[in-house]
Amino acid sequence: MQATQRRRGTGRIHVSDKHGVNPAVPRCFYCLENKNEVILAGKLPGDKEAPQSAVWDNVPCDSCAELMTQGVILVSVRDDQLEELEWAQREKRMPNPYRTGGFWVLKDEAIRRIITPEELAEQIIKHRFTFVPDEVALALGLFDAEESDGKEDSTAADEEDSATETETND
Repeated sequence: MQATQRRRGTGRIHVSDKHGVNPAVPRCFYCLENKNEVILAGKLPGDKEAPQSAVWDNVPCDSCAELMTQGVILVSVRDDQLEELEWAQREKRMPNPYRTGGFWVLKDEAIRRIITPEELAEQIIKHRFTFVPDEVALALGLFDAEESDGKEDSTAADEEDSATETETND
C-alpha cells in the first residue's frame, strides 16, 4: 500500500505502512463511554497503532450532548491525582483528573445558586461541564461518604428539583 502525504487542511490521511488507515473507536470525554463513531487516524507519530477506546476530542457523545441541553454535567474527581493521559489527550493538552465515579446534571439555576463568584458560575454554564473535587461534591450533598470511593456511579437530585437525575446505562 502506498502512503499518501497528509497536509493540514487537505482532507488527506497519511496512511500508516503498519496499520493502514489506523481505525479507532473514540470515547466521550465527558462520560467515557464509546462513541458511535470511527476515527481513521492514519499514520501517528512513531507509526504507532491508534489507541482503541481513547478520548480524542471534547465533542460530547449523543447522550452527553442531550444531557447538556438539560443542564450542566458535573463529574467528581480526586483533586490530587492525575490519570495517565492517552496520546490524543497529551497532544491537545486535555485535562484528565482521576475520576471517582460521580456524574450529575444540574440545571443552570442550581449552578448559579451554589457556585460563586457569579463569573465562575456563568463560565461553567457556558461550557456545560465541570470537574468537581470529591470534597465539594460531598459538601453539596451530591453523594454521601460511602459512595465517594469511586467504585459506583452516583446520581443526585436537588431537594428543590434543581438537578436532573441521570443514570449510567451499561
